[in-house]
Amino acid sequence: MFSLFKHALSQGNISAKKDFFPLVNLDGNQFDQVVPALRRSGFLIVTSTLLPLELQQKALAASARILESSSKTVTHPSDPKQYMMLSCDDLGGEDLSEVSEDIGIIQEYYSSLRKIRDILLKSIASGIGMDDAEFFSRLHNENNDSIRLLNYLSGDENTANRCKEHSDYGTLTLLLTDGVGGLEAFVDGKWRQVPYVKGALIVNIGSILSEWTRQDLKATLHRVAGPASVGSTTSTNDLLKAVSVQRRSIAYFADPNPNVATTLSQANEHSLENEDKMTIDKYIQWRSGGSGADRSGVSFTRNEEERLS
Repeated sequence: MFSLFKHALSQGNISAKKDFFPLVNLDGNQFDQVVPALRRSGFLIVTSTLLPLELQQKALAASARILESSSKTVTHPSDPKQYMMLSCDDLGGEDLSEVSEDIGIIQEYYSSLRKIRDILLKSIASGIGMDDAEFFSRLHNENNDSIRLLNYLSGDENTANRCKEHSDYGTLTLLLTDGVGGLEAFVDGKWRQVPYVKGALIVNIGSILSEWTRQDLKATLHRVAGPASVGSTTSTNDLLKAVSVQRRSIAYFADPNPNVATTLSQANEHSLENEDKMTIDKYIQWRSGGSGADRSGVSFTRNEEERLS
């Protein structure tokens, strides 16, 4: 397996595109654009008829109602936001019967995202030169993905980060937002605004997929900035406008099957801490501060604080 990855990565050329967050149409045979974007910034923006605008709007509205009415909504311990973490089992369970109609909409949304996830994973495998385009998608066939419904509370000119700096810990994150600004990615030493495109999803790489590709694909630090955030390149006026209202989003986290190892090759100088001893389940619990609804995203990898200093 190590030689497979080494050969595949040696074939790629890093893109020199000026656009840090390119728009890729997954219906338009633009699959070859996925990997260059993820090498450059770890982010891209995608559109697909598998996820029509109407379903996106319904999902955001359902998420807002669920967070407002459910007793299972969690207030984040440090960031000014409320959230609910939902696994595939949670979506089909009885614990959320009080909001069953809205959960049905989230289930429909979840199903569409699984299809888009597989398209992206196949595009990535092909894009890095792997002979087996199904390799990554087969490692995601046990419904270990999850959804986080999010509501960022409004603030004022003294509000700093509405979501602290972090990288994601799975393989892929597919993010839907309501268009309220503030999302920034740390690219080329600067906090850069990630643009909003109506009807599109924001995609970024998680640390597991980054490590599987020996960091050829970037697990980029990102945050939701406020007017008082340090180092932002977003205009103060834009951040003041954003923080004056609540911000809604839905994050879909693609996680490999629970018993898959966090490393698919021999350990190297960029290895995750104790990765040879961790399954995906254990790694996610370490990175996220728990499992299921307890995930709070509290742990950094050993290199992340160095990147911010």
